[in-house]
Amino acid sequence: MQISIDISGQITQKNLDSCLGCRRSDGVERAAFLPKRTKREVLKKYTDLQVVSIVEKVYCILVYYRIKDILDDVDRIVVCRDVEFRKVAYLLPLLFSKNLDFKRIKITPLDRSNAKKSNGHYPALKAFRRRSRADKVIKKGMIEDLLTEFKK
Repeated sequence: MQISIDISGQITQKNLDSCLGCRRSDGVERAAFLPKRTKREVLKKYTDLQVVSIVEKVYCILVYYRIKDILDDVDRIVVCRDVEFRKVAYLLPLLFSKNLDFKRIKITPLDRSNAKKSNGHYPALKAFRRRSRADKVIKKGMIEDLLTEFKK
């Protein structure tokens, strides 16, 4: 079983909300909503503090909040290439360090050779356009709590 992940409204675009959607191969869909105000506050604060790879870290935190409870029998996570994939593949397992089963899950980028969109694109787009509600709204405190997990 696999989980496909995609984002609508890039994290670097401070004037737009962001919505990360994921879809498991059995049809379970989840979405996380990051308001533009929260995004601006976090990016400004941690860019001024010179935190390295803050965009990828925020992306990984959104992924964490969406997939942490649907990891049963998952052996592959397909990430869309909206952020730098190598950094995401390195940072995401740091958030799941307490989950020993996460080490067996393979993180792969979306294959661009076929023109098909990611399966996570539709849940993200629906929540981004507010046609459906996101399962979780991400607050500044939620992001700040998990930023410490990236330190070894």
